[in-house]
Amino acid sequence: MTVGSALRAGIRLLVDRPASVLPVYLLGAGLTATVRVPVLVAIATVVGLLASDGRLETLVTELEGYLRETDFEGNAAASPPEIPPGLESAVTDAFSLPVVGVLAVGVTLSILIGVVANALANAAALHGVYGALTDDDALSAALAGLGRDWGPFVGLSVLKTALVVLGAIPALIGVGLFSVSPAAGGVATAVGVLIGGGIILVGLLALAFAGQSVVVDDAGIGGAIRNSTGFPFRRPGAFVGYLVVAIAVFGALSLLGSLFSLLGVSQLSGLVGPLLLLPFLDIFKLALYADRKLLGVADETDSPADSADSAATTPSQAPQPPHRHRAVAAFRDGLAALAGFLRGHPLPVLLATGLFTLAAVLSFQLTASFGTEIPLPEDVRNVFGTVPLDTFVMLAANNWLVSATAAYGGIALGVPTAVDMLLNGAIVGALYGVTDQLGFVALVAPHGIIEIPAIFVAGGLGFHVAGTVLGRLTGRATTADIADALRLAYRVLLGLAVVLVVAALIEAFLTPWIAAAVLG
Repeated sequence: MTVGSALRAGIRLLVDRPASVLPVYLLGAGLTATVRVPVLVAIATVVGLLASDGRLETLVTELEGYLRETDFEGNAAASPPEIPPGLESAVTDAFSLPVVGVLAVGVTLSILIGVVANALANAAALHGVYGALTDDDALSAALAGLGRDWGPFVGLSVLKTALVVLGAIPALIGVGLFSVSPAAGGVATAVGVLIGGGIILVGLLALAFAGQSVVVDDAGIGGAIRNSTGFPFRRPGAFVGYLVVAIAVFGALSLLGSLFSLLGVSQLSGLVGPLLLLPFLDIFKLALYADRKLLGVADETDSPADSADSAATTPSQAPQPPHRHRAVAAFRDGLAALAGFLRGHPLPVLLATGLFTLAAVLSFQLTASFGTEIPLPEDVRNVFGTVPLDTFVMLAANNWLVSATAAYGGIALGVPTAVDMLLNGAIVGALYGVTDQLGFVALVAPHGIIEIPAIFVAGGLGFHVAGTVLGRLTGRATTADIADALRLAYRVLLGLAVVLVVAALIEAFLTPWIAAAVLG
């Protein structure tokens, strides 16, 4: 397949069959959500340790006194305010050796899990994309390929991580020489960065198509490495085309990220990147490597008759309604699926609600015991600005991403889902314990009566998926059942998107005014 045909395949698959592709990448998000679990567990453990012996209360009390007595709006040119001995001692006591050890273990485990989780997400994505390109069911292909080829993908992930570590060594040696001679350290660091960067760049480019080889060629890790390193020599034009497209995609991602940050809607990067640009690049690479006619996109060397036959016999080329009508129908179906899920699966939603509530109650009891009260903004009405369009977009995007992660975190037996429910509940309860309670209710209730139940539903989706995965492990369910549960999660998430947009509208535009009226 030519570069142009692969580009058309990438665009056409995302445009014509988003419901096939996007759940595969949300599945990957659920797998990688496991990365933050050890760190969050470590932080919770540290909070428990500090609270058990009074160090947390001492730290909060000293910090409150410091913030209350320090004028941060004074002369900006003045030297920073001196840290009082009591606060310095409280911080030192808090970061004791056991606390640092717990945090170090959490970070280390997160790094190790990240290597594996990213490999599994990549395996699911590439197998799912290949299934969609060959007009198979993408989720079924992703799950089957994940179970079959997780080993080679984990091996490739470990190899890439080792390349990065190896490439960092020359620069670290240069940094170490600063203690001997700043001049020598500077030169050695610069040289080390060049050498290490070259090692990383060449190594990653050599492995650029290794995952594609595992999927398309059914190769093991050794064969995939050989096929990937040989690809630039077998098809230099295609490899150069890939480099150009990859640079363009990552350049567009960086540009959009900067633009979104400038507009105050940086959360959109979390949607556009993982759910649009990166899937497009994966589809393009896989179609380019497979070198086959896919989705009816004929290679430029095909005859018109062959192209017509291919288009006529490819299911994805059947006439479809306009994209606007399809989008409206998808969200309408999502709302129906949301209602059906609530009727048919109340227990997982109740479990999510229970975990959230438990964490909220415990964290409220902890922070309320400190006797600290964070002051509310003086001008509540304009807390988000006069026309908070950026806040509305940010809230809607962030809340949907949180919901999607909680829902698809069920693929990891619901561990990320449970952590998300506990974390969100702990945040709400902790804030309620350190703010004016009437003010907190006034600032949360108007949109919270919609937003918080939506989070419960997302958690319920995650536990429903987790139950299906557990059933597969115990022989009570099949891989097809898991695929069905993930498809249901995608449909319900579309319905939740509508609900969360309404909640974000209320939070950005109405909640400040309602709170101002309540608080006088």
